[in-house]
Amino acid sequence: MADTACVIGEGIQIKGNLSGSGDLVICGRVEGQINLQDHLTVESTGMVVADVSTRGITISGTMSGNVDASEAVVISAQATVQGDITTNDLQIAEGASLHGRLIMDLDLPEGIL
Repeated sequence: MADTACVIGEGIQIKGNLSGSGDLVICGRVEGQINLQDHLTVESTGMVVADVSTRGITISGTMSGNVDASEAVVISAQATVQGDITTNDLQIAEGASLHGRLIMDLDLPEGIL
């Protein structure tokens, strides 16, 4: 995580495309598309209706849309996620809700599959 993060506060609603470098924390609502070079955090009060491309993402709130993360996707116990996830590092806490496909490009040992 970078030293500073941009925070979209609770009660704030944004419709449109967001892109850039640096970390982003969403406590409000974002609809559109999100393209980040760093980390995205969706707090428990946050709601995202967007396709997301990012380095890593932590979801504690509600997420609807596809996620493509080059590093870890962390879904906490109170999170609700609807959409496909593309990553090679997924952590899902017990109690989390995930409705979608998981796409992982793993190097499996010979003879498996």
